[in-house]
Amino acid sequence: MNALLRRFVELVEADLTAAGFVRRGLVFRHFHPEGNGIALDIQRTAALEGEVEFFINVGVLLAPHLRYFFGADDPLRDATPHHGVWRHRLVATDDGAAMPDHRFSLSAQADVERAAAVVRTWLARNLPRMESWLGDVEAMLAAIEEDRERAAQARAEQLASGRWRAGRWPDGTWSGAVIRAYAHAERGDVEAVAAETASWRVGGPDSLAADALAIAHRRRADRQG
Repeated sequence: MNALLRRFVELVEADLTAAGFVRRGLVFRHFHPEGNGIALDIQRTAALEGEVEFFINVGVLLAPHLRYFFGADDPLRDATPHHGVWRHRLVATDDGAAMPDHRFSLSAQADVERAAAVVRTWLARNLPRMESWLGDVEAMLAAIEEDRERAAQARAEQLASGRWRAGRWPDGTWSGAVIRAYAHAERGDVEAVAAETASWRVGGPDSLAADALAIAHRRRADRQG
């Protein structure tokens, strides 16, 4: 690992370890006992000689969704933000930047300190919020609605001003339909799962929709004894 990147990892790892994350390579993972969790990864990109460039991705992980991806394998070792029901790529620039950029670049020690400060500030602000979503579907659905309202307001402000206003848009992208489908499934509500997944483009016995339906049928059978 490049010395600059190694120092950056050391700086952010201190905060993440204190919050219960475990690092494996360039991926940090934090799980609750029931299997819901958060993953953060450092995604290297091509850079000029002597420089290090990367993205920081973060995702909130839903236990039954992970079981669909990993089956009998261990998501605690292999889950990434890509598997999340909420996914975000951190912005490397501050809120005052005219053109926000997601690419972190390191070519000197000062870059390392600045990049680590950006990430650590974001984590301090957002980790409690992400923690509050783990295992709480209603909290996630409420956050989806709040983000929808905030995005609508930001869009109206941008149209009115005629220019981009950094920092006004919600962080992250939600997979609300997946959250709702698995919530219905855990309650054994087969009909609600079928309605939620009816418009999904990918079908078949190995699809996400089929997995949610199978869980719903099992939960219904369990409840009926």
